[in-house]
Amino acid sequence: MKGRSRTGFTLIEVLVVVFIIAVLLALLLPAIQSARAGARRLQCTSNLKQLGLAIHNYEQSWGVLPPPILLLAAGSKNTPVTKGWSAHSRLLPYMEAGALYNTLNYNASYEDAPNTTTAGVNVTIFMCPGDSNWGHVATSGLSAFSMFPSAAPSNYAACTGDWYVWGGLGMSPNRSAFTPNQSRRLSEFQDGTSSTLLMSEVLTQQFQLTECGSGLAALSPADVPGTDVPAPQRAIVRGESTCTPWVFGHSFWVAGGVDQTGFTTAEPPNYKLTSQLSPGQELDMISTREWLGGPTYGAVVARSRHNGGVNSLMGDGSVRFIKETINSGVWRAIGTIGSGEVVDASGF
Repeated sequence: MKGRSRTGFTLIEVLVVVFIIAVLLALLLPAIQSARAGARRLQCTSNLKQLGLAIHNYEQSWGVLPPPILLLAAGSKNTPVTKGWSAHSRLLPYMEAGALYNTLNYNASYEDAPNTTTAGVNVTIFMCPGDSNWGHVATSGLSAFSMFPSAAPSNYAACTGDWYVWGGLGMSPNRSAFTPNQSRRLSEFQDGTSSTLLMSEVLTQQFQLTECGSGLAALSPADVPGTDVPAPQRAIVRGESTCTPWVFGHSFWVAGGVDQTGFTTAEPPNYKLTSQLSPGQELDMISTREWLGGPTYGAVVARSRHNGGVNSLMGDGSVRFIKETINSGVWRAIGTIGSGEVVDASGF
C-alpha cells in the first residue's frame, strides 16, 4: 500500500517559524516606536514654528511682543488686583484662531463667567502629542479653579526669566524675552535673535511647590543666575516645608504667569528637580506667583517626553532641539536678551 502524504507541520517546524516571527518583531518594534517618536517630535517642531510666525506677525502689527501677564495696582497697597491673560491668548488672531479670540472678554479676568467656557477649549497648536497628559484638565474637586467647566493646557511656554521672574510692581524687569507688565521689542535683543529663547516645551499638569513665604532666603550674587540681579531681588526658596504643593502647573493656556504659560532657564531642560514634599515626582519651584504680588523667583523647568531634550523656539523664528546635556551657563545665556554673553551656536 502507498504511504499517506504528509499534510501537517512537525513541532520543530512550528517552533522555527515562531522564533523567526519573534526575531522580526524584536527588530521591527524599536523601528516603529522610533518612527512614532520622530513623528511626535516633528509635530511639536511644526507647532513651535507656527507659534514663531504668530509672534513675529504680532510684533509686526504692534511693534512689540505680547506681554506674558498684565497686573494692575490696587490703591495705596500697590498690589496686583487681577490675574492677567497669557501671551498665548493674544496670539490667537495670528494663528488662524480669530473666532476663538473673539469670544474672549479682556475687560474681565479669564476666571470671570464670560470666559470660563472658552478657557476649556483645546487649541491644537498648543498641544504636543508626546505628552501623556494631553487633553483637558479635570477641574472637579479643584477649589481654586472650580468655576471652570474644564481647562485646556499648553505644552509650549514663554521664556519668562532665568530665575528672577518679577520683583513686584515698580521693580525692574527680568532679563528674558517676556517679562510681566511689559512688552519687549525685538530691537532689545542685543544678544541676537538667533541666540535668544522665545519659547520651549513644558509638561502639562506639572507638580509645583509655590507660595513659600518665610522659606525665601536672600542669596549673594554668586548664588543666582546672573550677577547683575539687583540686591533686593536676590532670593530663592530654601525652606521647602513652608511651601504649598500644587499639581496643576501648566494647565491653563489662558492664564498668564510663569507657573501656567512660562518657564525659566534656572535649570537645564529635563532637569530632575525633586523635593521632600514631592514623593517620587519631578517638580517646579516658585517663590510666589506674580498675581499674588511676588516677588517671583522660579525654577520652572523646560521638559518634554522626547528622548534627550526639548524643542525650543528662538527669536529669529527657528526651532532648535536643545539637548538636556546643554551646559547650564549656556542655557541661561540664551535665556537672556541683552546680557552680552558670547555663545557659540554649536553649544546648543
